[in-house]
Amino acid sequence: MRRIIVAFLLFSSTLFSQSYRISSTAKNVISAHAGHSFNRFLPSRFTLQGNEFDLTLNHAQFDPIKEKWTFSRYLTSPFKLGLGWNIRKNFQIMLEVDNFKYLLAKQVLQVSGTVAPFYDQLGGLSGNYLNTPVDMDTVGFGINMQNIRLISLNFQRLRPLVHYKNHSFAAVASYGIGLGFLQSSYSVNFGSAIQEDIASLSGMAGGLNLGMRLEFFGVFYLMSSLTGGLMVHKNLRLSLTESNQKAQQNLWFGQASISVGTIFFPGKKKNCDCPHF
Repeated sequence: MRRIIVAFLLFSSTLFSQSYRISSTAKNVISAHAGHSFNRFLPSRFTLQGNEFDLTLNHAQFDPIKEKWTFSRYLTSPFKLGLGWNIRKNFQIMLEVDNFKYLLAKQVLQVSGTVAPFYDQLGGLSGNYLNTPVDMDTVGFGINMQNIRLISLNFQRLRPLVHYKNHSFAAVASYGIGLGFLQSSYSVNFGSAIQEDIASLSGMAGGLNLGMRLEFFGVFYLMSSLTGGLMVHKNLRLSLTESNQKAQQNLWFGQASISVGTIFFPGKKKNCDCPHF
């Protein structure tokens, strides 16, 4: 992680050597940022299916996993990374990577479905259920979504709000839509044997975003953003050996994030439609 930070700072420092300042909304401008996100989730339905079980958790609440934040654990924290390119003036496409971390909160579950007798020796679920209340304090059942990485392509409209001619400060709003796929690492405390964290390409996600970028000296920026969207997990495997055992979930989420970034124009001044907004 230290190497990544040092490389980012060295790359950014070279931008000060430019003989001109650029408009961050100009065509072909590149931006990159790294930050941290804060996520919340609406109650959702979580289903588990296999030869020995067909189970549904109704209105299950998932909460963010709370861990002490450190630089060394950045890539396993709720991070946000982005690399954007202005395809035309005031329009940007951005490749983003978001990491979500959440678990099934302690609660009274509403359970429907069946579990074969003596199958779930880890979670303690057995028999037939029909919207049956199950207190999680009485069973060992649990779901831990340790790293859910959303890799998405975002299409954004940039709108300059404030701009000083000497480029000492500018404010740029952004809004747009994103769509991507989910690479998930997780564990479910359910079944006949303990499974290590399973990794799978679990589904897709999309959302709407709104952001505000505060730019300094035409080089650095501080960005806050709000995102609301839906994660659709269709292939959460429950076993490394039995492909027919899987879980599914549709999860609405809200996200607030704060990031720091840099702006760069990789061409010659004569090819840039700057410095004007």
